[in-house]
Amino acid sequence: MTAQSDLNRLLERERVARQILAQLLNFPDLESVLKAVGKIIKSLTACEALAIRLHKDGDYPYYVWDGFADSFIQHETKLCYQDGACQRVCEPDGKGYVLECLCGLVIRGRTDPSKPFFTPSGSFWTNSLTNFLAATTPEERPAATRNYCKLCGYESQALIPIRDHRQNVGLLQLNDHRKDMFSPDLIEYLETLAGEIGLAVRSAVQFAKLEQALGETRALHQPLLMCTYCKQIRNAEDNWHLFESYMVKRMKMNISHGLCPTCLKEHATELGLDARDFDVDVGALGTNNKPK
Repeated sequence: MTAQSDLNRLLERERVARQILAQLLNFPDLESVLKAVGKIIKSLTACEALAIRLHKDGDYPYYVWDGFADSFIQHETKLCYQDGACQRVCEPDGKGYVLECLCGLVIRGRTDPSKPFFTPSGSFWTNSLTNFLAATTPEERPAATRNYCKLCGYESQALIPIRDHRQNVGLLQLNDHRKDMFSPDLIEYLETLAGEIGLAVRSAVQFAKLEQALGETRALHQPLLMCTYCKQIRNAEDNWHLFESYMVKRMKMNISHGLCPTCLKEHATELGLDARDFDVDVGALGTNNKPK
């Protein structure tokens, strides 16, 4: 490879990186953005199939994909290991669930950079799954591999962690039936792009939380319908709630119970109080307090 071709390759990667960064600026529409970014990366690498996994409810299902058969996605989308009762198994430290296969190992950050198929940044890659499986025993392999990618005939594979700062929040996966689709410098470049994707995912999550908070704030300024008799409140979904439960749920209020002076006077007898004595600290009369 000549110096000119090296320069052209670097310039092309720089152009693609700028194109991807421009796409990621539209992070609120995350699914559409990642589909577009996936197509760009797939075109650059000339790989047959690309997919992105993102964290959801303790698992890391495929979020977007291009080039994989629907049957492949359906078969491989779940990574959580299940026991004989089809229940997910917690990690020994209680943080998350046990994940299967190489994808799970990369996401959990349990790679060994001393092995030739791992990188210092935690990626796995090989230009031949056939050679990888032949050169390693089940005990030597980094995880209990499902081998489904190999069963589907894929040879080249790259699994790149998607990071939100130091935490892995997903995975960039590239597969091809052909051998020798990757090089060390290409993997390093993909790791850089995956880092930018991680920042966009983080921004999208924060944006969604902000939108939810703003929506709840707007809802508080809307007129509420209250029943004249039972004093229940109707929400925007046409459901009725007790005033207290509504305020606790929607405004996250911490409500304690006491007695106002009027109610204290009216209910003094049933509370065992002298009706002539109302110099009581009403805040001290919580629901669990009984007057002596």
